[in-house]
Amino acid sequence: SDLSVEDIGSEMGFSRVQLYRKVKALTGKSPVEFVRERRLERAQQLLLDSSYNISEIAYKVGFSSPSYFTKCYKDLYGTSPTSVRE
Repeated sequence: SDLSVEDIGSEMGFSRVQLYRKVKALTGKSPVEFVRERRLERAQQLLLDSSYNISEIAYKVGFSSPSYFTKCYKDLYGTSPTSVRE
C-alpha cells in the first residue's frame, strides 16, 4: 500500500510525468489505475485459490482498507469479492 507512482518512476529512472506518459501510451490507463488493476487481478487469484478471508487478501495485495478494496473489486469485476467465494 506504500507503493507510489513516484517510487516506481524513480526505480525506473523516470520522473512522475514521464512514467505517466509511458504507461498511458502503452496501456491506456494511468499508472495508479494500472497498479490497482494488477492488485485486483492478484486478489482474484487469491480469492479463487486460497483460504484467506477477504480482509487478509485486501491487505496482502496492497489495499489499506478492506471496504475500498471491495468497492474497487466490484467496480472492475461487477461483483463483490464475497460472491466470488460462494
